[in-house]
Amino acid sequence: MLPKANKLSASEVREIIKSGRSVRSATLSAKFVPSKVSKVAVVVSSKVAKTAVARNKLRRAAYRALRTALPKNTQVVFFLHKPILDPAELQQLCLKLS
Repeated sequence: MLPKANKLSASEVREIIKSGRSVRSATLSAKFVPSKVSKVAVVVSSKVAKTAVARNKLRRAAYRALRTALPKNTQVVFFLHKPILDPAELQQLCLKLS
């Protein structure tokens, strides 16, 4: 898990979704804005995983993968589009955020 200082609040997520730039891969997409502080959020829709338990497992796995690949000087909201998570794909998407 990431420390709370590295997670976005709900209001920050809404702002990034409105005004951020987007990047997409096969099973993930991201909206991001440049910032002085690196923060992330992971969103898993109920269309991707029906139960809250499944959504939370995917979210926690993404945070675990982001611990080593946290993008520098960027606030990012990641969206999962499939009920699987490939940490390598997540890290490659983080490299595209410059």
